[in-house]
Amino acid sequence: MTRHVSLNTLFLIMRNGDSRETGLVDDAIDRISVLLPASWRLDKRHDTSSGDPRVDAVIELVGPTGQKAAFLVEAKRSVSAPLLLPVLRELERAGGIPVLFVSDYIGPALRDALASEGFGFADTTGWVRVTSADPLILLTGQGAARAPRTRQSSAVTRLNGLAASRTIRALATADLPVGVRNLAGLADVSPGSVSKHLATLVSEGIVDRDENGSVITVRRRALLRRWVVDYSFAKANSPIGYYIAPRGLERTLVRLADQRSVALTGSAAARRLLPESTTSVVPLRLLAIYAARPTELASRLGLIDADPMTANVVIARPQDPDLLTPADNDELAAAPVPLVIADLLTLPGRSDAEAEQLMDVLANDNEAWKE
Repeated sequence: MTRHVSLNTLFLIMRNGDSRETGLVDDAIDRISVLLPASWRLDKRHDTSSGDPRVDAVIELVGPTGQKAAFLVEAKRSVSAPLLLPVLRELERAGGIPVLFVSDYIGPALRDALASEGFGFADTTGWVRVTSADPLILLTGQGAARAPRTRQSSAVTRLNGLAASRTIRALATADLPVGVRNLAGLADVSPGSVSKHLATLVSEGIVDRDENGSVITVRRRALLRRWVVDYSFAKANSPIGYYIAPRGLERTLVRLADQRSVALTGSAAARRLLPESTTSVVPLRLLAIYAARPTELASRLGLIDADPMTANVVIARPQDPDLLTPADNDELAAAPVPLVIADLLTLPGRSDAEAEQLMDVLANDNEAWKE
């Protein structure tokens, strides 16, 4: 069942009724001001004391000859794009001047959504995009890679543990909508852990939830790009060994098919996931493997020790032991798709190009992979 909420109601929902939004506006003004040339200034004309409940503030950029660019300011902490964008559109229509959205943190997915509709933004970590056609203005600033954690927030700031890995992999494959408890069951982690990770992902505009708390949208590319801010193949999985396959990677792959408690990731796994008619954008130059005992597997495959710069095989014990091929399974397994992509994004060489190719292929069948 779909609930229809009027824009007037949305405006009231987005007002917190305390001074926190005023603090956001002041912090955002500071972030914008430091980017201005010395001959420009920023004035805050008025705030909610003006009597208009829809306006947190009106700011003006004033140039050296008196030219001005005014913006209506909408301030809000941790709001998703589907709730926010209709409000900003209506605010701009009613106010007749551009709208600037400010928040404590604006993640990459929400930044892209705002920019695509022409809305400016600024957050307290330094992300800024302010544009004007008359006078001609373009201000941009770069902020934090992840959302800061406040004392009042239950969100986590780093997505680098086993619970994060399982939650993200489940989010990237789950049928939506999905509630917290069902998602926790899919991920095999506690509901409390799922809630903390969701709080982070919602605050960064990667996940949207409905009024009941169920996840209704997952921007899968943004989700994996956010994950690899904290996760990497080399750091998350230990021990890890680097080797050279003296008889070539294809021969090693053939021998690997007879091994147990192993799983492919990276380029070799990606090739399995591409359609038969699709050729990988780069040749296979690095074979990445998960194994319960990396050193023993390397010995059985006849590999030679190497350093990370010269190796063409890398073997790691996985952070999540459930990834490995069961002993009674005769078929060589590949790691889950979200993990394969995350590994491609963090392995050396041009594996990131393979990740983009694979996500493009996945997007042909599922729009969730388009952003």
